[in-house]
Order: sequence, then structure tokens, then C-alpha cells
Amino acid sequence: MNKPPRRSRRGAVRVGFVGAGNVLPAYLQTLDRLAARGWAEAGAVVARSEASRARLASLRPGVRAVAGVDDLLEDSDVEVVVVLTPPATHPELVRRLLAAGRHVVCEKPLANDAGTAGALFEAAESAGLVLLSAPFVHLSPTFRRLWSVVADGEIGEVHAARAHYGNPGSTWARWYHEDPLATLGDVGIYNLKSLVALLGPVREVTAVAATALPERRSAEGDSYAARDPDTWQLVLRHEGGALSSVLASHATYAYRRPAIELYGTAGTANLLGDDWDPRGLEVWREGAQAWELREPDDATWLWTDGLREAVTALRTGRAPLANPALDMHLIEVIAAAGRSAELGGPVSVESGFDPWVELRLEEAAPGHHVHDRTRPADEQ
Repeated sequence: MNKPPRRSRRGAVRVGFVGAGNVLPAYLQTLDRLAARGWAEAGAVVARSEASRARLASLRPGVRAVAGVDDLLEDSDVEVVVVLTPPATHPELVRRLLAAGRHVVCEKPLANDAGTAGALFEAAESAGLVLLSAPFVHLSPTFRRLWSVVADGEIGEVHAARAHYGNPGSTWARWYHEDPLATLGDVGIYNLKSLVALLGPVREVTAVAATALPERRSAEGDSYAARDPDTWQLVLRHEGGALSSVLASHATYAYRRPAIELYGTAGTANLLGDDWDPRGLEVWREGAQAWELREPDDATWLWTDGLREAVTALRTGRAPLANPALDMHLIEVIAAAGRSAELGGPVSVESGFDPWVELRLEEAAPGHHVHDRTRPADEQ
């Protein structure tokens, strides 16, 4: 969205949620930070079952838990709705919320095909509404610092990169393991968004997939056969000529390595930690012959930052830092990876996006002692 969004009311931005699953607590933490500054306030949470509503009430006394979206929309003061339901439900929910005049923050993926996602972005744009699609790795100041390092040529021209993100998979929701592209849409999409933001659009994908864990177990202890791949290896050829690789896995128990490593003609740069939880940068410049550690620009940053971005955009009247063309490109890259794995060879990607120069960070402010890593620097 390139236009400033419109608001329907003054004061704190009221935020509602659809979905009360395992990611809701992280978003509520972001909401609490915003509420502490008077920027946002809690609306209702849609939880389908009586059991989940009771559980939510016990964990968060005072919460207004409702059974359906109609109940949420009865509150005309709710301006932003965060969609946290299973991926298959996202397009219709987002379409309905936009039609009701609500700004939307949607967990990934927004849709399974770029055409559907594009129609949703167009609907939001024409209505003057915010639609932000996770993941939000690009909002991290530490990631934006890495983007600036690459864009400024500190390590020369990047010709290759590697990335990895994985976890053991889910016991709380079977849909994580019941879609052919579920692993790419759930964990691979983080690295893919980081790499395309850093290195530009993907022109060709070569992918292979396998099932490492043939049996899965639900939260209730029942076992079931895993019918779809849980481990993917991707090689991407970017528009500028760089090659990158991604390991995306729902069968990784632990790892210890940088989230992303970029290899340039004059050095190397690492993003420490995960790209959804960055811990700083390391930069090797051949001329200096030494690794330089750069601490996180904001050690309090959370992967739910799309909510903060939506609220801030509404309060300040500015366009949010988002790139729908990049988000649609990601969906096409994931689809191309699926076709590549089926065909056993490379698959081309036609879509693209303009360089995202808005990601540049200016020179960092002078360092100071951080007393509380739950609060950003301007609150110390």
C-alpha cells in the first residue's frame, strides 16, 4: 500500500483478533506494548469453541472472547483485525474484513496463489485500508541494517547466499503437515522474504523435497501418517545473478548457525540468530581481515511487528512499510518450488518488484546502555 490509510476514529487504535491458537500470545504481547504507550487497545478475540474461549479467559482475565466474526464486527470501534486462523481460511476472512471496512494484519501465507493475493491487496488499496501480510522480517531494524550493508556495497557485490530455518513441526495443528507446500508456506517463507528483499526477485527455482518424519503426533497423542514433504532444499537464481540456497524443514530439532550468510566479492555478512529473531550482524571485509560484530539496532524487536506497523501507520497517517508486489512474488516462488520438485528440474518465475529502497536505515544512533530489553531504546 503506497497511500496513507484512513482512520474511522480518534485516540487509541482498537485491535481485534480472529483465531486463538498458539501464535495469539505473541501478538497480545505486541498489543500490550502498544497499549502501555496509549497507542492501541484490546478488542474482542474470536475463538470458535467454548473450550478455547474458556482457556483464553483463564489465561487473560478480562478478555472479550466471542464465537464468531459477526460478534467481532458488532464493535464498530475495532479498526484493525489480526487474522491468526489456518492458512486455507485466510483469503475469505481477509476479503470479508476488508469489505467491512477493517484494516487487516494477516499471518502467513495470505493466499496460495498470487492472483488471489493481488485481488486482496487491490481491494485494500481502493478502500484506503491497510493490509499487511506476514512474515514481517523486513521490519526488523537489524535486518534493515543488513540490507543497508548490502546496498552500500560493504562486502562488494553479493554473488551467493545461504539460509535455513526449521523446527520439529506441530503437535497442535495437523494443517501444518497436510498440505504439499505447508513447510515452505510456514517456515521457508521467512528466508525467502529475507533473500528476495536483499538480492532481488527470483528468476529460477530448483527444488527437491523429502519426508523425514513419516509419522506425526497430535496434541491429543494420536499418531497419523505424514502425507506431504517436511524437508525442502531450494536453489534460487536471482535477477541480478546471485545464487542463494534455502533449507526449510519441519524436521529440524536444533541448529546453531547464522540465519543468513551472504558472500560478496569483497567480504561476507551474517545475520545472527533467525531472521524472525535477529541477534545482530557480523561483517567480514577483506581489506580489514577481521569480523566486525554489530549489535542489534533494537534488541526488543518481535516477529509480530506487523501489528505495530499497522497501528503506527494509522496513528501517524503514513503508508506502512510494505511491498505487496514482493509478497505476491513470494507466493509465486513457493508455487514454482512445488512444480520444480514434481518435475525434477528448474522452473522459471516471471513476476518481480522494484528495488525496495525504503528499507535503508540511516546511520545508527550512538550506543547506550540498555537497562530493559523488553523496551525499545526510546523508552529506556
